[in-house]
Amino acid sequence: MEPEVRNKLDLAIEIRDVYAREILDFAGNPAIEVEVLAGGEIIGKASMAGKNYSKKEQTEKQQVHIEEKIELLNSQIAPEIIGENVFEQRKIDTILKENGNEQTSFAISLAVARAAAAAEKVPLYRYLGGVRAVHPSMPQLIRKEEIEIEKIKEIKIDESTVLTKLFERILKEQNEGNKMILSQETAGTEDSFLVDLAVAANITMILVENRESAYYTVLNNRLLQLEEKISG
Repeated sequence: MEPEVRNKLDLAIEIRDVYAREILDFAGNPAIEVEVLAGGEIIGKASMAGKNYSKKEQTEKQQVHIEEKIELLNSQIAPEIIGENVFEQRKIDTILKENGNEQTSFAISLAVARAAAAAEKVPLYRYLGGVRAVHPSMPQLIRKEEIEIEKIKEIKIDESTVLTKLFERILKEQNEGNKMILSQETAGTEDSFLVDLAVAANITMILVENRESAYYTVLNNRLLQLEEKISG
């Protein structure tokens, strides 16, 4: 993936700070939110729920796990990204993969893309999708019971995913003529990124386990917002 929407004057906008904080996912478990500050007051935020533990392990082990991830991000990963050009998504994603601590990679990668989109004053789906996202198809929120999952390639996002590698895989599957459904491996947060990614990549299905969940509502609300913007 190389975002097709570029800064008009091809100027570099420097990442000034990268910061992580603890939030809760919709299961009430600790999760991470990452904030990227670029240029003057450009901010990109992203959150991703972490590993799911058994009930026996949950409380204490999850808390320690999330605190360790936040400490690693703030003390070791952030200094490697601060000073980079916010538009250099591929370079930043490479830094994240080479760092070796993949448990916060997706949240950082997505927060960087959101900051770049904010700098361009365009929505995330438009920044990532470029010309493909001018008149996109709206994805449907689907449960496994409603599709023949064995005939569809499931593109699953987890903590270690980075956007450039994600879009490379999507492009490969599209070139091979495969139908895809987008999903994430963990419980959801208030971040509706699945919708923007699906629209950007022209994936028409998003896998949601439970239509009664708060996360389904978050995704559905984002779909309604995009439908209004794109059709209006």
